[in-house]
Amino acid sequence: MFDDLRERTNEETFAQAGIPFERPPAAPERKIFGMSAGQRLVLSILLFATVFLLGLSCLLVTNKIWP
Repeated sequence: MFDDLRERTNEETFAQAGIPFERPPAAPERKIFGMSAGQRLVLSILLFATVFLLGLSCLLVTNKIWP
């Protein structure tokens, strides 16, 4: 019921004033490296896990943790 209330109000207001109403063009999807948001999320989680494991392994090798 209220989904397109703003669009209907704008169209009716402009039509009553005699001004032609044109919808602005839809913004293009923003893709970084051609990936969607979900793919970037998975990639960032994998990168975080890799850095975490490398850091943990470096600490274990140098005996900074767990003597």
